[in-house]
Amino acid sequence: MPNYRTVRIPEELVLTIQKLIKDNKELAYRSHSEFIIDAVRRRVEKLIKNNKINENLVHK
Repeated sequence: MPNYRTVRIPEELVLTIQKLIKDNKELAYRSHSEFIIDAVRRRVEKLIKNNKINENLVHK
């Protein structure tokens, strides 16, 4: 099981994400946390793919 850390996110952004999830059930996110984890993962993958960051710096 993965370890987790607390990250502070502006309330307005969380409320926007919650509304997005609620109004778009087809996205299949169960929570705003799941959405945020997916968004961050996708951003990191994109940066690695576009060689914006060194893949060796990423913790696995």
